[in-house]
Amino acid sequence: MASPSLNVSRLIDEKPISGLQIAVIALCGLINFFDGMDTQSIGVAAPFIAKSLGLTIPQLGPVFSAGLLGAALGAIGFGAIADRVGRKRLLIIAALLIGVFTLFTAFAQSFHSLMLCRFLAGVGLGGATPCFIALTAEYTPERHRASCVTLMWSSFPLGAMAGAFVNSRLIEHFGWQMIFYIGGVLPLAIAAILAIWLPESLKFLIARRNDTARARRILRRMGLATLTDGTMLVADGDKTERASFASVFRGGRALGTLLLWGPFFTGMGVLTLTVLWTPSLMGMNGISPADGAFVVAFNGLGAFFGQAVAGRCIERFGIIPTMVPAFILGAAATVGLGYSVASVPAAALCIGLVGLFLGIGTAGAIAMAAEVYPTAIRATGVGLSMAVGRFGQVCAPYFVGQMLAIGALPSVIMISAGGAAIVGGIFVLFFKLWLSHRPATATSELKAVS
Repeated sequence: MASPSLNVSRLIDEKPISGLQIAVIALCGLINFFDGMDTQSIGVAAPFIAKSLGLTIPQLGPVFSAGLLGAALGAIGFGAIADRVGRKRLLIIAALLIGVFTLFTAFAQSFHSLMLCRFLAGVGLGGATPCFIALTAEYTPERHRASCVTLMWSSFPLGAMAGAFVNSRLIEHFGWQMIFYIGGVLPLAIAAILAIWLPESLKFLIARRNDTARARRILRRMGLATLTDGTMLVADGDKTERASFASVFRGGRALGTLLLWGPFFTGMGVLTLTVLWTPSLMGMNGISPADGAFVVAFNGLGAFFGQAVAGRCIERFGIIPTMVPAFILGAAATVGLGYSVASVPAAALCIGLVGLFLGIGTAGAIAMAAEVYPTAIRATGVGLSMAVGRFGQVCAPYFVGQMLAIGALPSVIMISAGGAAIVGGIFVLFFKLWLSHRPATATSELKAVS
């Protein structure tokens, strides 16, 4: 008699979400929270670091970009490796890199040592992203995948918001180094929690490693205590698909992949330049660093709400009605920010709206990346998409630094950034057109949103 079989993909899709699944998503969100704290911390501390090292504010542009370049390379490398060796192991390594080199940032004594610390911390920050996005997608029912991925991703701006409020007080009472002491120790503690408690992706264990023993232990933690050792475990997906950078362009996915990269590059780039450079731009207008940090916190607040609801809006209204208006309104808010950096209330309002609307746009792009690639290459596809977004984050601060160096006004800088956001919305239009006419082999996991 044939052994009974259990399809874990259908189990996750059809059963109510278990406590273990919720905890996995929460842990992924916690790592993302610290990513948000770290990304904005260098912007808040920038005036003090510049003074300590004898640098000018424009000279810190390469330091900003070093961390973001590391994040881009980390997303590329860790994503591809995670599809081969597993999401959990790479996520722990990423958390260790974040903690160690964020801590070392506080001890940097030169421009070059500061750049190196930010680059290596960035490798960890970027490397963690495809791992926790893939884990969230693979532990979430298909019907709620977009909502859960964007809700988890909303912990990034929540971390940025919390960090901006807390860091402004830490700088005031303890000095800029304390930001990096705390920001380094906490990820190290989280790495230990991940090593002890976080399960590997069930779909990965079965589809890629055929490790049924570990999969059975995880299923029992999910409440399937009656599972017998004779039950055969299977998972949906193409078992012949092999993770590689070329795999995201195979099977009819090439055009969709390129179009998806557009909103990643423009949306993440514009969000980052507003967070990193707004305190310095306001400082040039006589606004105190503490007030600048306070203003930046509103970007995190807006992005938190925007990213938290993005997936649900896509599931209910569709890609174009959700994401295209978000990019257009985000562009308008970015332009408004350029004219309001001399006023704390006006700048707080504008940067909050930038976070809200571009948060919807970028989180929507992340949800699409988590959906469009199958399990075997999901971390690779998400990692490459995030890397493109990170390269946007690299280019944007450098672009601002160069414009400041030639005397450009904040209004001119932000008008240019707003134009980039409009381009992101155009890419979304063409991506939806591709999605509507994609080859049948391009994806089997977009039924819920297409």
